[in-house]
Amino acid sequence: MHKLAVVTYSVALMLMVGWLAVIGQSIILPVLVGVIAVYILTTAAEAMAQVPVIGLLPRRGRRLLVLVGFTVSFMVLASFITSNATTISASILEYRDNFDVLQDNFLHFLGVRSVPNWANLSEYLVELVDVTNLMPVALSTISSGGSVIVAAALYAVFLLAELDTLPDKTRRAMGDPHQAEQTLDIVRRINERIGGYLAAKTLVNVVLGLVSYMFLILLGIEHPAFWAILIGLLNYIPYIGSIIAVVFPVTMSLIQFASFGHALIALVVLVIPQMIVGYYVEPKFLGRSVNLSPFTVLLSLAIWTALWGMMGAILAIPLTAMVVIILAEIPTTRFIAVMMSDTGEL
Repeated sequence: MHKLAVVTYSVALMLMVGWLAVIGQSIILPVLVGVIAVYILTTAAEAMAQVPVIGLLPRRGRRLLVLVGFTVSFMVLASFITSNATTISASILEYRDNFDVLQDNFLHFLGVRSVPNWANLSEYLVELVDVTNLMPVALSTISSGGSVIVAAALYAVFLLAELDTLPDKTRRAMGDPHQAEQTLDIVRRINERIGGYLAAKTLVNVVLGLVSYMFLILLGIEHPAFWAILIGLLNYIPYIGSIIAVVFPVTMSLIQFASFGHALIALVVLVIPQMIVGYYVEPKFLGRSVNLSPFTVLLSLAIWTALWGMMGAILAIPLTAMVVIILAEIPTTRFIAVMMSDTGEL
């Protein structure tokens, strides 16, 4: 009965937190992105200590260098994606005749010999496959994400400036040395788990994007760099991200070549790297770093996406992993963390 009450209170608390997350999105989201960015920056800065010349910089200098690099990279990437999406959307009109070819081929495959006179079919198909219609969520996320990243970068700068003094401030604030060390241990574990996961995930996505880029060039699909970057970015979204990522270049293949066969080949060729990454590379390199069960991942993906859209989908795994670590440290909620974990061991 006691555990039932705890679950009830926990659900009520989560509903309240969810409501606050929606209402205060403009404030909470940049702060959380900034905190997660600090985890990534500290992990990357420690790795840079082994790099010649750069490794001679003080720790704060390496962190600042990584922060500037990430911010500039995001801005350039967002500008590149937005401009290319507009270009692709406009170029689709050049393939208007291909829609008629696709229509004839499809009807011939169905055994329909006389082609119906469907007025304005090409216009409807153009609107259907228009990139700005296919990717409204992605483009709106990119356009609004700039302000979030800038605000998050500012939060990250001030957090990094205070990072070295936080342990001592925590000990002074807690008063109880044991409780202070327990809090610092939680922060360290979150840092190791989230920072390690995101660093490994980023490396895997970069490799996946490069491999996809080579295949896109071999297939002759236009704008291969754009599609490869999109594949790498969407792979941050667990399970469904890789599926969505492949749909766009396959659709472009269908429009560009007016061939169902070429589109099928593109689908198979682009899915193979996704399967290798999903079933071999990520389990080997990422392992069970976040220790979340598949059901928890799917549920968290649905919840965070509903709260914050695509940004929530990308942050779903790190945020849920943080919640599990915190729940595991509270005796009355530890069993919830065990149920949410993959192995049951925390």
